[in-house]
Amino acid sequence: MGRIVLLLLIVAALNPLKAASQLRFRPIADSGAVKQDFRPMPQKFYTQPLGFFCKKEVQLQRQLKIPLYIRMGTKEYVDRLEKKGLGIRD
Repeated sequence: MGRIVLLLLIVAALNPLKAASQLRFRPIADSGAVKQDFRPMPQKFYTQPLGFFCKKEVQLQRQLKIPLYIRMGTKEYVDRLEKKGLGIRD
């Protein structure tokens, strides 16, 4: 029992030495202090690169407020082109 208490006292005495050794390193500069310029994204950021039919589809979805999708072919064909559901097999 006496050895355990002595060991704990030694560990407690050496512990501040570890903390003091860390004081030699210079502090790291805070990245939050740098002023960064954040500009809002343009309003047409999502729809700008889309094709004609995709843009019209988005316009219809906004006007009708329901998710309306226009497909050029069957659902299975379009899903295969868009690489949807490849991991799911029936």
